[in-house]
Amino acid sequence: MHKMRNVFYRYRLMTSVLTLVLLLGVLAVSPAQADIEMEQGWDMCSTGCTNWNQQDGCVYCQHCCVKKSGEYSCWEIQPNACA
Repeated sequence: MHKMRNVFYRYRLMTSVLTLVLLLGVLAVSPAQADIEMEQGWDMCSTGCTNWNQQDGCVYCQHCCVKKSGEYSCWEIQPNACA
Protein backbone atom coordinates (compact mmCIF):
# COMPACT_ATOMS: atom_id res chain seq x y z
CA MET A 1 0.00 0.00 0.00
CA HIS A 2 2.86 2.34 0.82
CA LYS A 3 4.43 1.75 -2.63
CA MET A 4 1.14 2.50 -4.37
CA ARG A 5 0.83 5.78 -2.49
CA ASN A 6 4.38 6.73 -3.49
CA VAL A 7 3.58 6.03 -7.15
CA PHE A 8 0.49 8.27 -6.97
CA TYR A 9 2.47 11.06 -5.32
CA ARG A 10 5.24 10.80 -7.89
CA TYR A 11 2.85 10.94 -10.85
CA ARG A 12 0.28 13.32 -9.36
CA LEU A 13 -0.11 15.46 -12.47
CA MET A 14 -0.54 12.47 -14.74
CA THR A 15 -3.09 10.80 -12.47
CA SER A 16 -4.97 14.10 -12.10
CA VAL A 17 -5.13 14.54 -15.87
CA LEU A 18 -6.24 10.92 -16.37
CA THR A 19 -8.93 11.35 -13.73
CA LEU A 20 -10.15 14.54 -15.41
CA VAL A 21 -10.28 12.81 -18.80
CA LEU A 22 -12.21 9.90 -17.31
CA LEU A 23 -14.75 12.20 -15.65
CA LEU A 24 -15.22 14.26 -18.81
CA GLY A 25 -15.71 11.06 -20.80
CA VAL A 26 -18.39 9.89 -18.40
CA LEU A 27 -20.07 13.27 -18.62
CA ALA A 28 -19.99 13.18 -22.42
CA VAL A 29 -21.86 9.87 -22.57
CA SER A 30 -24.26 10.63 -19.75
CA PRO A 31 -27.92 9.87 -20.45
CA ALA A 32 -28.90 13.56 -20.24
CA GLN A 33 -29.03 13.93 -24.04
CA ALA A 34 -30.99 10.70 -24.36
CA ASP A 35 -33.51 11.99 -21.80
CA ILE A 36 -34.01 15.19 -23.77
CA GLU A 37 -34.51 13.23 -26.99
CA MET A 38 -37.09 10.93 -25.37
CA GLU A 39 -38.97 13.94 -23.97
CA GLN A 40 -39.20 15.29 -27.52
CA GLY A 41 -40.90 12.07 -28.64
CA TRP A 42 -37.99 10.30 -30.32
CA ASP A 43 -37.94 6.55 -29.81
CA MET A 44 -34.38 5.83 -30.89
CA CYS A 45 -31.33 7.96 -31.73
CA SER A 46 -27.90 7.13 -33.06
CA THR A 47 -24.75 8.87 -34.22
CA GLY A 48 -22.63 7.83 -37.16
CA CYS A 49 -20.01 8.91 -39.64
CA THR A 50 -21.46 9.49 -43.10
CA ASN A 51 -18.29 10.62 -44.90
CA TRP A 52 -14.89 9.15 -44.12
CA ASN A 53 -11.53 9.21 -45.84
CA GLN A 54 -8.17 7.67 -45.04
CA GLN A 55 -6.38 10.99 -44.70
CA ASP A 56 -8.75 12.82 -42.33
CA GLY A 57 -10.88 10.05 -40.85
CA CYS A 58 -14.50 11.06 -40.23
CA VAL A 59 -15.20 14.35 -42.02
CA TYR A 60 -19.01 14.40 -41.77
CA CYS A 61 -20.89 13.09 -38.75
CA GLN A 62 -24.67 12.95 -38.25
CA HIS A 63 -26.96 12.35 -35.31
CA CYS A 64 -30.32 10.87 -36.34
CA CYS A 65 -33.47 10.13 -34.40
CA VAL A 66 -36.59 8.18 -35.42
CA LYS A 67 -40.13 7.80 -34.08
CA LYS A 68 -42.24 4.66 -34.21
CA SER A 69 -44.40 6.37 -36.83
CA GLY A 70 -41.43 6.42 -39.21
CA GLU A 71 -40.74 10.13 -38.90
CA TYR A 72 -37.03 10.83 -38.61
CA SER A 73 -34.65 13.74 -38.37
CA CYS A 74 -30.87 14.02 -38.84
CA TRP A 75 -28.50 16.86 -38.17
CA GLU A 76 -24.78 17.39 -38.55
CA ILE A 77 -22.58 17.29 -35.48
CA GLN A 78 -18.84 17.73 -34.96
CA PRO A 79 -16.84 14.97 -36.68
CA ASN A 80 -14.92 14.19 -33.50
CA ALA A 81 -18.23 13.13 -31.87
CA CYS A 82 -18.24 10.05 -34.10
CA ALA A 83 -14.85 8.86 -32.93
